[in-house]
Amino acid sequence: MKVKLKIETQWLELERKSMSRMKQDYEAWERQTLKKAQNAKDLRGLREVFYQLGDRWEFDQATGAWLGSGEPLDAVGLILKMPGLEPNKERFVLYAVMAYSKGFTQKFDHLGDKERIIVERDTKTGRLSVWSTTGHGAMDIFPSDLSSFKTLESALETCHLVAQPGDHALRIEIPGSSGLLDFMSKRLWEIAGGNKDFTVNRIDVLTVTDIEESMDFKFHRYAKSVVELDRVWRKLRVGTFDFARGKMLDKIPDHIEARDNQTLRKIEGLLHLLWFQPPVAQLKAIAKFHNELSTEPTPTETQRFFIPYLGELAYSLTDVTEKAKYLKWKSVIEKKDFSKSDVFKGLDLSELAKDAFVVALEDILREHTLAYIGYPERSTMKDKILRGLLGILILPLRLLTSFKAAVIRMTKKIIPLPFWKTEATSEETPKPINESVKEAQR
Repeated sequence: MKVKLKIETQWLELERKSMSRMKQDYEAWERQTLKKAQNAKDLRGLREVFYQLGDRWEFDQATGAWLGSGEPLDAVGLILKMPGLEPNKERFVLYAVMAYSKGFTQKFDHLGDKERIIVERDTKTGRLSVWSTTGHGAMDIFPSDLSSFKTLESALETCHLVAQPGDHALRIEIPGSSGLLDFMSKRLWEIAGGNKDFTVNRIDVLTVTDIEESMDFKFHRYAKSVVELDRVWRKLRVGTFDFARGKMLDKIPDHIEARDNQTLRKIEGLLHLLWFQPPVAQLKAIAKFHNELSTEPTPTETQRFFIPYLGELAYSLTDVTEKAKYLKWKSVIEKKDFSKSDVFKGLDLSELAKDAFVVALEDILREHTLAYIGYPERSTMKDKILRGLLGILILPLRLLTSFKAAVIRMTKKIIPLPFWKTEATSEETPKPINESVKEAQR
């Protein structure tokens, strides 16, 4: 599907200049690499050149393709489906992945990298709520209401996504408003935007059906296994599963109770890892604990109870991580065949979007935690505090920045001085949120 992505024109101009400088660097690297290969006297020399390339090869090859055929802030979107934390809720995370001065296969840690919005749907009432990214990955405190749209797809086709590269943020802009709070919020963000020009691009977005069915990337299954493990652990911890804990605590022998308590503490530690470590960093701990319980000669009822949950978790996580690695490997080794393979059958994606998608998919598993991706309620206390501060500070700071720019423009009209020319660029370019927050603290 196609979604409208709205970006400030000034960011596109900055990116165009950055791409020009990067293209010069890439061409210089290409010349140097070819010269080294030509000057090699034997196979040993060629092998040394190959080793020197190392991890740069994949990055520079993709970067060359981007610089040769891509546009400033080329973007592609993908939607991951996850269960909600309540039985009647489901969540969708829309990632917008933008190339910004670094190409698609190096770390997306620059302006406009991988940003997201979180949409939650109540399966009973049909209510849709959306949280935009405030800044630096932190989500809004209060959601916006999308209930006027029947489905997520219809909402995305109607609304605009607004990328804010300097703030590492992605917002959804809803036409109209469903109440006084939504109206005031939208109006304040319009004022905070100041007098700016925007460019609207229609970007490709891979839907849940594309990812879960066409590509067989079962992220929902993995997220569900974590949520289910968390749910049953919480119930066991408070003693509501009588069949696992025994009808009466005093009927359980002391050594069995001690083993059960130890198992529950290990599950608690594993859940901390599942929520706060990236998925690729979880495999070893899950496999070790699953093997420990599976090979226990005389497991307790509680230990036997957790074995299938850990088995499902291990299988689902291995499935998504291996599939992500395979897609990225195939996109590099078999680039021509990969773009025409059945993986993308029926999908209207550019060559660049295909490369970006598979790289972003693996990077999400390697860099982002499950709490970060779609469950801010499970984030650490530090992240919750940061979310609250950014939710409170960002809009006022943006309003102050817009007011300052308006005052400068008026002053320039009244008192046209030569030095305004040298400051014209800096006054119009908004500072990233991290710099604004530091100024506010000072």
